Amino acid sequence: MRLRIVFRSYGGENMKNRPPYYRKLTALRSAVRAAEAAGAEITFMNDGPMPEDRLAVMRENGGEIVTLPGVGMRKSYVAGLRLPSRRGWAAEDLVWFSEDDYLYTPDAFVRLIAAAERLPDADYFGLYGDDADFPVCDNSDWTPPGWDPGPSVDVDGQQWSRIVSTASTFGVRAGALRQDLSIFVQGLLPHKKMYRDHDTCVVFQGYRPHEWDQLLRDVTGRAAGTPRDRVREAALAPFKAALNVRAHRRPENRRTFVAAFPNLATHLEVEWLSPGRDWAAVAADTERWWAEQRSAALGR
Repeated sequence: MRLRIVFRSYGGENMKNRPPYYRKLTALRSAVRAAEAAGAEITFMNDGPMPEDRLAVMRENGGEIVTLPGVGMRKSYVAGLRLPSRRGWAAEDLVWFSEDDYLYTPDAFVRLIAAAERLPDADYFGLYGDDADFPVCDNSDWTPPGWDPGPSVDVDGQQWSRIVSTASTFGVRAGALRQDLSIFVQGLLPHKKMYRDHDTCVVFQGYRPHEWDQLLRDVTGRAAGTPRDRVREAALAPFKAALNVRAHRRPENRRTFVAAFPNLATHLEVEWLSPGRDWAAVAADTERWWAEQRSAALGR
């Protein structure tokens, strides 16, 4: 089994509420550091032009750089998901998909590999996720009937537990992804700037992501909110119903999704920071490591 990382980047920024230590450059360096420790291969998938400082880190890492012509969030996401099949990566390979605003602990990918080797029945992996002991936020996403987290598993001192869903930074065995790719694509259909991550994760585990009663209220114009909200929800209801139907998978195709707790990575938004770690210290340590690497390379 090999760990292959697909690191998706966008050169610009947005208006999200970021912690004071947030820098995409630091996030990139943390991923490179963790990949180096694990002996993992990185493909950098850049949507449009990148700042030179980030490009320099990518070049120095030695990974492949794939440049997309500013295709946007959805198309770059699908391009990344299709990469394992297009490159012919082995079914047993573990693929980690990363957005560019996540910060990693130095041992994140080492522990990911250990979990994948020790938990052969797990198909999907999270380094960032939410559970009762480590709540990321006041998460209102619906937990489907019948879903059970089950017992946690200790792998070399790291706890791994089942989760309902995570965002678009996750790991998966390449063979499972090939079989599930159309679920991800279906999750993108009605939106221009949304992935419906929660729905996708619930469906590939074999559970329905929406309550039928709520969909009936939505499609008949009885959703909560403004008139505009009701029109929107009525339009989305058939799509959500199709995802519910898609969730009826054969037992052998129902995926197991586990995540590390406390998390080994965090999304760098103030409202979504993972608890249980001092992420400001992780960011500072990443920058110290990078400075030491540069000094060593220059022979200082």
